[in-house]
Amino acid sequence: MQPGPDSLPLGATGSLEVLSLRSATGEHAALVRDAAAPRALLSTTRLLDGGEQIVVTPLDEGVEVRVDGDALAIWLASGSLIGPARPALPGWASGLGLVLVVTLAGLVLVGGATVFSWLLGW
Repeated sequence: MQPGPDSLPLGATGSLEVLSLRSATGEHAALVRDAAAPRALLSTTRLLDGGEQIVVTPLDEGVEVRVDGDALAIWLASGSLIGPARPALPGWASGLGLVLVVTLAGLVLVGGATVFSWLLGW
């Protein structure tokens, strides 16, 4: 399925697409569809304070609506599209970090032994 001029591919395989819709009254919505049928409709309703509330309307049983932060957390953990992935740390930086941690642990042990020898009068 080739996305149309007002559509955006969705998902890893690109088999789903988001189609921009506009009503006669000028309200905008987004329709998520695949080759077979529409799957979900994203629209808004107006609130009394002048804001808008997002409404997700599942159009088949294959749509899962999550109302907590799990969906966002899972999507963000899978990787971001904003920029390239960070490169791995160079080996010298990891080695330097290990040396610093071992040195700090040694100083803590020596300091602890010194304090306890003073307290116990050895």
